[in-house]
Amino acid sequence: MDRKERRRFIVQLVNERKIETQDELLQLLTDAGIETTQATISRDIHTLNIVKASDANGHTYYVQLQKDPAHNYDRLYLGIRNNVRTIETVQFINVVKTELNSSYATILAGMFDELDVPEVIGTLAGNDTLILISKTPEDAQKVYQLIMDHMNG
Repeated sequence: MDRKERRRFIVQLVNERKIETQDELLQLLTDAGIETTQATISRDIHTLNIVKASDANGHTYYVQLQKDPAHNYDRLYLGIRNNVRTIETVQFINVVKTELNSSYATILAGMFDELDVPEVIGTLAGNDTLILISKTPEDAQKVYQLIMDHMNG
């Protein structure tokens, strides 16, 4: 199965089921005879604009972002509220900490990149740390405020 077919199948799985983890997605792919790696799944999730959302009971699962920018900002705000623990600004850079070992920093980076937030010129993400780079300290302060406004409700 080539990359396009695998990605179509991932979208189908995400739309048909409430998949809570990458491991669960990887297992579903393996069960369907699709051999791949965790790193590949991570890249596919990012490329396909798949993020985690919460249901009414607080369970998180993967959903694919819609093309409506207002809807995507809602997903960003939800992601910030549910996953960002701290933020610190250093000159023109914001350092954002998410849940430890959640890999959510990369998902948030993808959301900022996809939305093309004007005050963010670049992102860099690790497992639980996201770096948001702005042109000026003033732009960084606007990003800081956006995140603070949506942290923890």
